[in-house]
Amino acid sequence: MTKRKNSFIHRQMPIAEIVTLVPEAKSVLAEYGLHCFSCAGSEYETLGEGCLGHGFSDEEVDELVDDLNVMLNELPPRPQLLTLTADAARAIKKVAKDEGQDDAGLEVIADAAGGFCMEFCTDMGAAFLAAHSTFQNPQIPGVRLFASPLTLKRIGGATIDFREGRFKLDLPEDAKITDCGCSGTSCGCSKGSCDCDSKTAQKAK
Repeated sequence: MTKRKNSFIHRQMPIAEIVTLVPEAKSVLAEYGLHCFSCAGSEYETLGEGCLGHGFSDEEVDELVDDLNVMLNELPPRPQLLTLTADAARAIKKVAKDEGQDDAGLEVIADAAGGFCMEFCTDMGAAFLAAHSTFQNPQIPGVRLFASPLTLKRIGGATIDFREGRFKLDLPEDAKITDCGCSGTSCGCSKGSCDCDSKTAQKAK
């Protein structure tokens, strides 16, 4: 089978991550008889593992992956941009200093609850930098925020702020997360804004 040029989704990705970053993937998975995105195990089970557990052949897994990437590449494009406010950059810088990770950056990732959080990443080799976009606030030098192309396809155009003691992911109107099922211990999504109550946010207070 011919692989698509922009193959962002692969069989090693956790199912929960796929449906968080690409909610439209649920319909494609359902067409293949896969409804495991609603199971608790989808947080850890990869797409390949889920397919093989349902009796798929390797060829059928490849077909599903290809169909998911076709669907993804047909979605309307989003801005390949995240805006980091000065307040958020200062909060990140404080946490990095307290953690002794002044040279580390933060990556925006999908969490298991279906929201988005930020995690420190220290292994930023050439391969990582080539696969991620980097964003900074010009007022606060040295603070770097990373996001993968797939993440930007979901939340591109968002603004990351720090207010009321939390990091806030303010999403554009057309990118609101309406079915993430978040709780107060993770990212509480409402009206297009994700309140990150992660350890990173706690240490920035």
